[in-house]
Amino acid sequence: LMPHLWCAMACLVAAASGLSTRPASAEERVLRLMGPKGRVALSRAEEAALGECLSELARSASPVTASALEGSWRLLYTSKSAFDARNPLGRRVDGTTPGLEAVFEALPGGQSEAAASSSPIQRALTSLQGVTIDQVVDLSGPDPRVDQLVSLGGASLRLSAAAAFDDASARIDFTFDLAYFTLAGLRLPYPVPFRLLGDEAKGWLDTSFVSDALRVSTGNKGTTFILARRPAAS
Repeated sequence: LMPHLWCAMACLVAAASGLSTRPASAEERVLRLMGPKGRVALSRAEEAALGECLSELARSASPVTASALEGSWRLLYTSKSAFDARNPLGRRVDGTTPGLEAVFEALPGGQSEAAASSSPIQRALTSLQGVTIDQVVDLSGPDPRVDQLVSLGGASLRLSAAAAFDDASARIDFTFDLAYFTLAGLRLPYPVPFRLLGDEAKGWLDTSFVSDALRVSTGNKGTTFILARRPAAS
């Protein structure tokens, strides 16, 4: 009787202490690695561990639906790409070069078989400590949109895009059409004429995993975004 009694007591103590012998899931390991505030950079060992977790999540993921993607998300981490001087505006996964991207590619030495790379603005913003980036996805309302709010101190930048969800590919296609800065209560225009950019203002997001807590998406320039769901506003 005594061994069984000790076993029962040990289980009660473990439960009361929040202890568990269950191995952490890939989702839990990703969230633990990111921490509550996210990460700007990871060591090589952490990158390798993250890659294994993301592969495991992708293998076990359920089909992605528009409703699962909707809500408010906080960016925790983005994958990094090296700056490619031959493609200073970044290189798209599919090799297309709309707008100014085509101009740079047409320059001597501009054509490249390099891997996809992020834009310089994205690279700069996601490399700064203290910057928070929130994303709100609304795909079912009368005006489907993906909104980004970049905040640093008392200043913020809103980047808004009209969006559409493709059920077959589970892809969000978007077109930037609105942006502005807010500083000291003043709204300042963003110096990019989206209407003149044509296809250069367009992009997409593919999602390999989404849950009630975590989302893993990849953009049209090959960047992987890891986001945590934010609590719904009360």
